[in-house]
Amino acid sequence: MFRLPYKVNGFTLIEIMVVIVIIGVILSFATLSIGDGGQARQLKQETQRLASLLKLASQEAIMQAKEMGIFFETDGYRFCVWQEQKCQILTARDDIFRPRTLPLGIQTEIRLESEPITLNDAKKNTPQLLLLSSGEVIPPFEVIFTAESDETLRYRLTGTAMGEMSIQKDE
Repeated sequence: MFRLPYKVNGFTLIEIMVVIVIIGVILSFATLSIGDGGQARQLKQETQRLASLLKLASQEAIMQAKEMGIFFETDGYRFCVWQEQKCQILTARDDIFRPRTLPLGIQTEIRLESEPITLNDAKKNTPQLLLLSSGEVIPPFEVIFTAESDETLRYRLTGTAMGEMSIQKDE
């Protein structure tokens, strides 16, 4: 049998994919943080930021074999990780999944399985969305970002149970 005189080291496909996802998220944050561009651009940026964070959190849940959750609030959202039968909120020390506050002038409407929910009325320990280690997102959701100054200016982030997400501008 032929043997190489040295040990071959390399990266696995999963390691390369994780690095590519992290680079993509960092680049999208850098792109989104440049300039204000008005209310329409700000709405689009917030929608894209949430979509990127949800995709990254889903990948993290798969890689770490842990379920993650998201609490939506009237002024932002928080991520958590299921540990020891409860949801541990990720703190500001976590640069990526830290609690996020929406800019002034932006409202959100959350729909789970096509039903609108009232924010800040949910049980304290139960996130509205779960990102499972299998790659599934439950329940299917819609997050609608609206400008307070112009109700016709809206962006919609839609997520399916299989973890697919899409962004569209409502006209």
